[in-house]
Amino acid sequence: MQQTNNSRKTMENEIVDHEDYQFIITRFKRINWKQYKGFAQYQYFLFVFDKRLAKVIKDDSITDVFNTEIRDNVFETFEHLKQNLDAILSEYILDDDAIFECLKVVEKLNPIYLDNNGKE
Repeated sequence: MQQTNNSRKTMENEIVDHEDYQFIITRFKRINWKQYKGFAQYQYFLFVFDKRLAKVIKDDSITDVFNTEIRDNVFETFEHLKQNLDAILSEYILDDDAIFECLKVVEKLNPIYLDNNGKE
């Protein structure tokens, strides 16, 4: 999924739903206070939402669901994200196969993966 942040650059994110939790892992190009090259040009964010704590607001026959954010982390590089993500996911997902599937999805945010597939 790709969205546009009109104030700066394009952001990419991956959304993983697993039973009671939703994980959003996203990357942004850094603000160019200095010229970042290669791996350092991106910063990564992880948001975890608990779907069990969703609040339903009814107003004028329209129902909106707002999930509750229970965790957020910032990672300076993709490698830093990958080193910590397994442990973080293990807090919420008990099935090793599901954790592995989530890690495979997140791999799409790797600058090497994107560059090799011509998406940038």
